Amino acid sequence: MANPNPPVEHLRPIPRSDNTTEPLAHAGLMARVPVHIDALVRALPNRSAWLRRVITEAALAELMGKDGEP
Repeated sequence: MANPNPPVEHLRPIPRSDNTTEPLAHAGLMARVPVHIDALVRALPNRSAWLRRVITEAALAELMGKDGEP
């Protein structure tokens, strides 16, 4: 059974790898991609910032429309 009160003193926030300031979700997104795409993304020097940018751009364009409204 998992510890309901694990020690958290050693945990520290992960510093951001880009200059964005908007609050981030508590849980990350995860998706499987083809092997060759995975290799390309993992080779990026700043893949978290890149993924955040392209996912945000796609969501704004495809899910919220051009004006940012749902």
